[in-house]
Amino acid sequence: MSKLILCADRDDDIGEKTGLETPIIGREENLQAAIKLGLKDPEDSDTNSILSAISLYDELKEKGESVEIATICGAPSLGYTSDEILSNELDTVLEKTEPDSAVLVTDGAEDEYISPIVSSKIDLSHVKTVYVKQSESVENLYYLFVKMFREEKTKRKILLPISLALLVYGFFRMVALISNLAIEGLSALTGLPGFGIGSIFFVIGLYIFIRIYELDRKTIKGYEKVKEAISTGSVWLPFTAVALLIVIGSSIQGWNVIVEQNLTSPLPMFLSFSYTVIWWWIGAIFLFELGRLIDTYLTHGRVKWSFWAVFLTLFALTFIFWGALDYIRQVVGMTEESSVFPMVAINITLGLLIGVLAGVTQRSFKERQEDDEDEDEEKD
Repeated sequence: MSKLILCADRDDDIGEKTGLETPIIGREENLQAAIKLGLKDPEDSDTNSILSAISLYDELKEKGESVEIATICGAPSLGYTSDEILSNELDTVLEKTEPDSAVLVTDGAEDEYISPIVSSKIDLSHVKTVYVKQSESVENLYYLFVKMFREEKTKRKILLPISLALLVYGFFRMVALISNLAIEGLSALTGLPGFGIGSIFFVIGLYIFIRIYELDRKTIKGYEKVKEAISTGSVWLPFTAVALLIVIGSSIQGWNVIVEQNLTSPLPMFLSFSYTVIWWWIGAIFLFELGRLIDTYLTHGRVKWSFWAVFLTLFALTFIFWGALDYIRQVVGMTEESSVFPMVAINITLGLLIGVLAGVTQRSFKERQEDDEDEDEEKD
């Protein structure tokens, strides 16, 4: 019975930092790789993984077992591409060494994602995880955050609500102090610690939000698109400019309403601001998307029919949110009870009906798009 000691580096730190070709097979080859990686980056935990694999190799060798050692690497872009490369390298190792079973050695939770790949190709008798003693908890926490930021489902389900909660709380905590300063003057400076806390929450929420939607990368792409639109005379740019002015103007109006009503608590401020700007912002979004629709038609000669279904869905959600705002404003005592509940029912009902219409429209447009694609294939 022969055994393979398999060291896995899913994000290819070894290849990226040492320039070595992988897979690396053999004790001496792996020892040289560990030394080279350690000299390039003494803090890289993959060095410990390779040395741990070599130590296990020597231990089994002393017991008289037939054993071989190899290191496989993936790619910096974790996910499908990385795992596919790992799988191909594993096939190469198995073909050359022909083991009966394997022991997987990794440096943490990130690399352990490949254990199903290994076990699907060979009997996996053991998984050994190597942690640097001083940083075990730090590394696990780091990999947890990295994993959350890289997986779309996790980002949208967990991180997005957290970021929005931090943004809203931090924003209105800061706005509350500014409002107090405008109303009470310098006596409100006693709330500066609260302003600092709000700022911290807002910055953290903003950072998470930027990372979720990769806004830094999209901002650069947007800048390039604006330059291209200016040079080509795109219709999209004027629509975008008007939409931006509407957002800025309505936001100022929402702030003025807060000041006029002397609101200082975060919840009433949020409700009043949202109630003032919501339809203006929806109109701005409509103008922005309409500009893109016209620009697409003028450039490619085709209309993106799904635009109308998306806009109807947005319109439906706005009616429902508008009704919810009315109800909450009544609960906290910002409106009279007799004038609210009929409008709440009407808004929510309209939202549901428009939502149904959006679903029907989306299905109709989808069928039309499929028919157009079939016609294009027939012409080709």
